[in-house]
Amino acid sequence: MKLTDKRFWHSCGNAVNELFFWLFIAFAVLLAIDLWCLLATAIVCLFREMGKSLTLLKIFGAFGIILMLFSNFTLWLTMYSPMIYKRLASVVWSKRLRPLYFLTLGYVNVYLLNLYYIRFRYSQYELTQYRVNVIYSVLVMFPIINIPVYVAAIRRSGQQVSLGDAAKLYMQGRLATYLIQKDYSSLTGNIS
Repeated sequence: MKLTDKRFWHSCGNAVNELFFWLFIAFAVLLAIDLWCLLATAIVCLFREMGKSLTLLKIFGAFGIILMLFSNFTLWLTMYSPMIYKRLASVVWSKRLRPLYFLTLGYVNVYLLNLYYIRFRYSQYELTQYRVNVIYSVLVMFPIINIPVYVAAIRRSGQQVSLGDAAKLYMQGRLATYLIQKDYSSLTGNIS
């Protein structure tokens, strides 16, 4: 194979990774909008008649689940690109996340847990070909249900985090951020 062919295929791979990264951004933004609409509809449902509001609540809920699946799937595909992974991890390292917590109603923690744990649990081939048990990959998508993934991530980190501190960080929505910031050098150093 010629060197120019290798460069061509490498640039194609980078272009596909960028495409999936921008799809992830688009799905994450749509999910954030959907979560805010879901919250507003739930508030309206509490104080007004439930007929049309309940239908809207169901529509926003179903749309939100679809967007959760698509946004997490595109994140899984992009986080195996070293360049994109370093870019995402550096955002967490630089602590520029406060607006994202508010805008996504805390759902950004799910993406951070994906970045921290799932990438090192499975290879890209195993994850996309379903060659392994992907229970953690499914559990990670849903807040509160993803607590076993947090426990496994804490064990993987090798850091001593007391149960009280972990619970406090989880309730504040900062546990995944804490794990990434404490383990940042090894996370970006493991990238090949």
